[in-house]
Amino acid sequence: MPRVLMNFQHYKDWVVHFIEADCRTTIGRRYFHFATEEGLRTFVSRCNVEDMADFEHAMRAWARGNSYANLTEEQYHKLKQ
Repeated sequence: MPRVLMNFQHYKDWVVHFIEADCRTTIGRRYFHFATEEGLRTFVSRCNVEDMADFEHAMRAWARGNSYANLTEEQYHKLKQ
């Protein structure tokens, strides 16, 4: 499973994008937008985040953060398109 870094932040809505585990290379040009925290949580749960407690803490405390995720090959290839 490809390991990637998922960055997220809240401005007007929740925005998520992914970069390679080396923290230097953006994966594709996709940004995912979510109107609610629940929508973001549902998306993140499908990404197989390594530490869900860390994600929850960053989301609540700072409304931004990053977490490593292990994607399936299919998810990874869709991001690269």
